[in-house]
Amino acid sequence: MQRVSALLLVLAFATGCTVQAGAPATASPEPTPLPTASPSPSPSPSPSPGPVSSAKGLIVLRAPLVNARVTSPVTISGDASVFEAALSWRITDTAGRVLAEGNTTTSAGAPARGTFTVTATYTVLAETIGFVEVYDRSPKDGSIDEIVRIPVTLR
Repeated sequence: MQRVSALLLVLAFATGCTVQAGAPATASPEPTPLPTASPSPSPSPSPSPGPVSSAKGLIVLRAPLVNARVTSPVTISGDASVFEAALSWRITDTAGRVLAEGNTTTSAGAPARGTFTVTATYTVLAETIGFVEVYDRSPKDGSIDEIVRIPVTLR
């Protein structure tokens, strides 16, 4: 029996495994495969700016476009389905100061959709981030009922 143990010890040594007397032989763990680099997906093209609708879709602002660089006078246009065809508009800076405002009417009142176009004049001393807003007021209490608000750069 001693001869068999010695023979097993020699074989284990020759094959690079270590076996302790009385301990079961264990296999060395398999190496963990490294992750391979997969090509990243190509970015999808960003959509070009287009008309912006109010929450209920009753007002659509077609010009100016979101993030447009505008100069005074600027044309504000779109279409809407609003009570008695009455719309209000304003241009503000980021602090909320009103740079220009007014009222207009669409070419048709609700329930029909009518178009509108306004030429707005404003003054800024330097290039300024601002907002163009088109909205209608509730006939019940005068609060803003529906609004479209887009950021623009005023020059």
